[in-house]
Amino acid sequence: MKKNSLLTIIAAAGVGERFRCKAPKQYAQINGHSIIERALKPFIDSSYVSEIIIAISKDDNLIKNQDFYNSRKIKYVIGGATRQESINNALHAAEKEYEYVITHDAARPNIAEDDITNLYKDITTSQTSCSFLYTPVYDSIKEIDSKEKTKDKSKFYLVQTPQISNFNDLKIALKKCIDENINCPDESFAIEYSDLTLSKVMGTRSNIKITEPEDVELLSKFLTRSGTGFDLHKYEAGDGIILGGHKIKCDYKTVAHSDGDVLLHSIADSILGAAALGDIGKFFPDNDENNRDLNSSKIIKYCLDKINELNLEIYNIDTTVICEEPKINPHREEILQKLSSLLMIPVSRIGLKATTSEKIGIIGENKAIAVQSLVNLREKL
Repeated sequence: MKKNSLLTIIAAAGVGERFRCKAPKQYAQINGHSIIERALKPFIDSSYVSEIIIAISKDDNLIKNQDFYNSRKIKYVIGGATRQESINNALHAAEKEYEYVITHDAARPNIAEDDITNLYKDITTSQTSCSFLYTPVYDSIKEIDSKEKTKDKSKFYLVQTPQISNFNDLKIALKKCIDENINCPDESFAIEYSDLTLSKVMGTRSNIKITEPEDVELLSKFLTRSGTGFDLHKYEAGDGIILGGHKIKCDYKTVAHSDGDVLLHSIADSILGAAALGDIGKFFPDNDENNRDLNSSKIIKYCLDKINELNLEIYNIDTTVICEEPKINPHREEILQKLSSLLMIPVSRIGLKATTSEKIGIIGENKAIAVQSLVNLREKL
C-alpha cells in the first residue's frame, strides 16, 4: 500500500433518533472522548490515508468541539437526506480522483488500523469493486411475519464498516441508487445493486455500531484489559516496611534486593501483565546490582511509561494485602494517597484491602507478607 494513497469518508450526518439523547450519538462520551473522535483516530494516524472527508448535518454545531477539528487531513461537507447522498457529496468534494475510497460510520469507534490494511489487501488481491468487514451470525434468527419462522443463520452474516471501494465504481453505483430513489444501508449495497463485484474480510464483534445508549457501556468493556499480580517477601529484623511507597514503622523489614515494597511490586506485575509485557523480573532482575535497594516507585514509573507507549492507561486497581502484622487499616489513607500520586489515578479508583492467612503457613507465622492485585487498563486517545 502506498502512503497517502487513500481517501476516507466518514458518514456523520445522522441524528441517531434511537439513541434517545439531545446530541447525536457520535458525540456521546466514552472515557473522556467522543465516539467520533475514537472512530477517526485510526484514519488520522494512518500514513496511507491522504484525505478525510466528514459528511455532517447542516445543523451540526458540535463538530468544531472535537479534538480533530483543525486537522489538515480533514475537510467537511454537508450531508444529504440519505446516506447515499452524504457519501456522494463527499466523493465529489475530494481533492482528486483516488483509486480507492474507504467509507466508515462515525458511530463505530472501535476499529484498528489493521482493519484498513486488511481491506486494502483484499480489494487489491480480489480485484473486486468493494470489500467489506463482516462477522458471522451467532444468535438464532426469526423472520418477522405471522409465523415467526426460524431461519438458517449459517446463510447470513452481519456487515460492518469500514468498507473499501473502487472510487469510480462507487460514484457510479451511488448515482444509480440516487436516480432510482433506492435506499442504501451501506456502500456494499450500492455496489451490489449495480451488479458489481464484492469481497469480504472477517471483522470482529467488538467493532460495534453505537445505536442504543447501552451500547456505550458495552463498548467501554471492550476497551479494557485486565492483569493480575502477586508478590511475597519474607520478614527479617529491621525498623519497618515500605508499603505502597509509605513507610510503616515496626520491628522487622522485608528481605529483598530492592526496597521490598511488596504492594508496588504486585501492582507493577499486574500492569505489565495486562499489557502482555511480562513481569518485573524481566525488566528488573534481582541479580542486577543496579537494582539493589531500588526505590520501587521507579518500577511503577517504568511500567507507566511502557503502557503509555501502547496508548494505554490505568483505569482502576484492586489490591489485597495478606499479612498478620502490621495492621494495615491505621495506614490505609496514607497508602491510598501515595498510590494515587504514583499511579496518577484518583483514590476512588484504587481498592486497598487487607486480610490475614488465619495463622496458616509462613504468612500466618508472621514471617512474611504478600499482596495480590488486579489492574484494568484502558485505551486512551
